[in-house]
Amino acid sequence: MRRREKPGASLRVSDLLNRDSVLLHADMDDPLEALDVLVELQESNGVITNGTAYYKAVCERETAGGTTAIGEGIALPHACNAGVAAPGLAAQTHRHRLDWGAADGQPVNLIFMIAVPPNRQSEHLMILARLVNLLSEPELVKELRKSGSREDFILRLARAEAARFA
Repeated sequence: MRRREKPGASLRVSDLLNRDSVLLHADMDDPLEALDVLVELQESNGVITNGTAYYKAVCERETAGGTTAIGEGIALPHACNAGVAAPGLAAQTHRHRLDWGAADGQPVNLIFMIAVPPNRQSEHLMILARLVNLLSEPELVKELRKSGSREDFILRLARAEAARFA
């Protein structure tokens, strides 16, 4: 008898990150600058093929669709856009907290940017849901914020993901 996998069980958000898509302890004061750098990280990995179009889509999502700050100092900017070649993820931690317009009033210093092509909406939602689930664990968020290296950041996320979704 074959074991059935839950929908999205094979999707691992930690696999969408690599050392070049993570920036730790950034020193920025402006959320738009943070978004620009996150787009550049994904462009350099080939995930985003049209950075200008994707940046505009994410900024539009932030203004027209409401903030992507989910509280507790975390933001998850995202968009489905034709300027994206494949699902991807980039992450930043910040030395200083950025005003992201969060409902809880807390400024942001942990950001994950989700980029997905327009024909992959279900993956977009699965990535978003999995990240929200993982980041609801305060100890993981604390560990990610204090990560000393990009590899350590990814490893901490991967371990938490394996434990939570085993």
